Amino acid sequence: MDRRTPLKPGDTAVVLGAGLAGLSAADILSSRGIKVVVLEKSPFTGGLAATRRDGGFHFDYGPHRFHTTNKAILERVRNLVGGDLLELDRLSRIRLLDRYFVYPLNLGDVLSRMPLHRGAAMMASYAAARLRVASGGARDDSFESWVVNRFGRALYDVYFGPYTAKLWGIAPDRLSPDWASQRITVPGLGGLVKETLFPHKEKVRSLVSLFHYPRGGIGRIAEALAARIVSAGGTILTETEPESISRSGAGFSIGTRGGSIEASGIVNTIPVTEYAALLGDMLPGAVLEASRSLRFRAIVFQVLRVARRPDARDHWIYTPESHYGFNRLSIPENFDPGVSESGAQVVFEYTCDAEPGDPVWSGSQGLAEECGAGGVRLGLFQPGEVLGAVPARQTHAYPVYTHGYAEASGALLDALSNLPGSVTCGRQGLFRYNNMDHSIEMGEYAALELLGEGSVKERFDWSADTWADG
Repeated sequence: MDRRTPLKPGDTAVVLGAGLAGLSAADILSSRGIKVVVLEKSPFTGGLAATRRDGGFHFDYGPHRFHTTNKAILERVRNLVGGDLLELDRLSRIRLLDRYFVYPLNLGDVLSRMPLHRGAAMMASYAAARLRVASGGARDDSFESWVVNRFGRALYDVYFGPYTAKLWGIAPDRLSPDWASQRITVPGLGGLVKETLFPHKEKVRSLVSLFHYPRGGIGRIAEALAARIVSAGGTILTETEPESISRSGAGFSIGTRGGSIEASGIVNTIPVTEYAALLGDMLPGAVLEASRSLRFRAIVFQVLRVARRPDARDHWIYTPESHYGFNRLSIPENFDPGVSESGAQVVFEYTCDAEPGDPVWSGSQGLAEECGAGGVRLGLFQPGEVLGAVPARQTHAYPVYTHGYAEASGALLDALSNLPGSVTCGRQGLFRYNNMDHSIEMGEYAALELLGEGSVKERFDWSADTWADG
């Protein structure tokens, strides 16, 4: 099928992946009379934005805050969950040096809570960094250099560096500066000073305080989309993944364990590296080689059920220091007080590599005990108050922005954009760290592209920071 030949009612489209991007695309396509088949390898829909209900546990895959500047996307989500969209004022903090600092960072808070000698060192190192930049002696050639040039070495060494190294499992100087420029939207320590003294009415996304959250869990959005797709005649096959993709006439034949599906078009939201491997010789050899250089970081969630709701009212807490094995934790009841019938839960996050030899991924590290001890040290609960534990895993949580990723992913995405009848989108599908509203909107554009009414790249150009935020 030529890309300029749009799908028409009665045609079949296969959507790979039932996260928000895939479900959003399937919802639009099914509403336009397209026969939609969604393939999802896990037992449930939602991807990283799912809510798990398992043996008395009820939790999201980490903290999710829905916020958007797109009024149409907000209205779509409101309609999906009815009147159950809460509006919350974010509270997130960093646990550092056995004290808490608000996040996003506030200079007044940092200096008032930081030991005097450390606060003085931060201001001095910031001044030195700015002098070095002004003299032309600084380059933004890695995550580390980008942050040091804007915040100074001292603040980098105490927070940005340790947290980033823990998150990615590699030295921050091996990461592209793109990760910093896209995710740290305060321009530097000077920006913190200005924001502290003269706060702007229009906040950049990483500083947005108010956000929305569906009562009952973030998975309500995906569940509502799935219900709409099925009611419109679409099919969602869970615990099913594509095993092969080949050309079939003007379309594709997608092979699964249960048989093959003939489709006029594909919306891909599974990891773009896996999609490229499935397409095989439909892509140039050099592009396939480039795709093999891209990798994702996995997450293991260790969820503890505790006897009472923690006194801390944080939505989430960052833990950059090495004596905490976990990177971050969240408290579901602080998003929705009615999420548990009794007690409470705390969700601890570890990043790792999805390989058998990784002790975090394999579960051989005793994560429940480590999280229990960490929660006690943080004052979230007392010894003996942990009532149970359950782990959960996600293999492709974060695209890893090592040096050279932009060239490799750009070559792959450009090749895929020229493949007739195929559209790729979403975090995994575009190898970009995007937010929930982006995924929903990407799904819309992917559907419209197959219908001949636009394109994903028009809205989300992967060669530019078109959705850089926090």
